[in-house]
Amino acid sequence: MTPVAVGASDAGHREPPYRHFLVAGGLVVLDQFSKLWVYWALRPTDAVIRVVPGFFHLRYAENPGIAFSLLDSGTPAMRLTLLVIAACAGVGVGLYLWWTPADRRLLRWTLTCLLGGILGNALDRIVHGAVIDFLDFHWGAWHFPTFNLADSCITVGAVMLALDTFSELWRPARTET
Repeated sequence: MTPVAVGASDAGHREPPYRHFLVAGGLVVLDQFSKLWVYWALRPTDAVIRVVPGFFHLRYAENPGIAFSLLDSGTPAMRLTLLVIAACAGVGVGLYLWWTPADRRLLRWTLTCLLGGILGNALDRIVHGAVIDFLDFHWGAWHFPTFNLADSCITVGAVMLALDTFSELWRPARTET
């Protein structure tokens, strides 16, 4: 029997992304510790920490909806729906990460960021019934919606996903030899 050489793309499937799952878990821990601090330091007094006055503040806010407070009716049915969507997204991204070849590094890090953000916000929904936001940016009369570290991970992951998608479109097709 002649041994079969394992190609680079095949080898990618054989390297489980344990490191990426650990990093995603680390992002969840950082997100939750930051929200825990805000919950105990700012929530009881409605305090605002003006890190850069007129530009960047730390402010406690609860968001029962999705990004930019959309769908924030706060009804039990809406909260459950958003939690189910987050759970499905987390499982889907986790499985996609598991099956992404090791040679697709950008895609793996993209999915790592997305997974950390999805799980961080889903944990908030389970524990608090809403997502805790606290990063608050202003510029004159302009005010960006308050957000958190998990939201940042999701945003960075979305940008990286666009980059990965376009880089695949521009990359020459692989030929099997």
